[in-house]
Amino acid sequence: MELRQLTTESERRIFGERIEEARAKRGARFRETRRSNVGKIHLEYGLLYGLFEHDDDLPEQMMSGLVMHDLASFPQSYPRPDLSHLPARSVIEGGELWSFARGAGLLAQRGAIILAGLMQVRALLVYPTFKPSDLTGSYARSNFAKAGEPIVWPYCETIDGGQILVQPMVLEGEALAKLVNDVFAIGFATSDSMRRIRFDNPFPIEPTLSRPAIPIGQRLAAVESAFPH
Repeated sequence: MELRQLTTESERRIFGERIEEARAKRGARFRETRRSNVGKIHLEYGLLYGLFEHDDDLPEQMMSGLVMHDLASFPQSYPRPDLSHLPARSVIEGGELWSFARGAGLLAQRGAIILAGLMQVRALLVYPTFKPSDLTGSYARSNFAKAGEPIVWPYCETIDGGQILVQPMVLEGEALAKLVNDVFAIGFATSDSMRRIRFDNPFPIEPTLSRPAIPIGQRLAAVESAFPH
């Protein structure tokens, strides 16, 4: 597997298209509000990573992806929780996690943990949906801690205009160090100044893809989405 940073204008455009396609296939029940520019900011200025089955796959063949940014690049999406006790560049916010192939979202997260270790990150911040659907479970199992009560997310709404609640969660300290050590122990390789991270698939469920350029809609069966923004 390869987690690859996407940097060109074309790659960023394809990443955005894959997000929209993944949400449509899943039957997304939320949308960004008319006033929000958060999604656009993340896609234009965040660190975009796509997961590929092979290191020579084209951008159109990415199986899943995510967006990250440190708080020295631009602020966290919501002022809570207060992480000002940590250097801004050592705090990473993750978002826009999407996947076409079952299990590929977990693999993208594994690559993100490798990145966090290489970057010597001191805290990981996420805002998974709490209501109308609770997507906090996978983060809790990785020892992310709830940082306060759920909050009304000002940047997204349900399709019928209802509120969406998210749960701020943070992974830091010993819990972060243990997760990084566990992931590092499995092994990986980097290249291109850490823009490419290669690792074996440690999960029993493989996100299998055929390499020929078959339309994505015909060859991918399942969609996962963990972030509303």
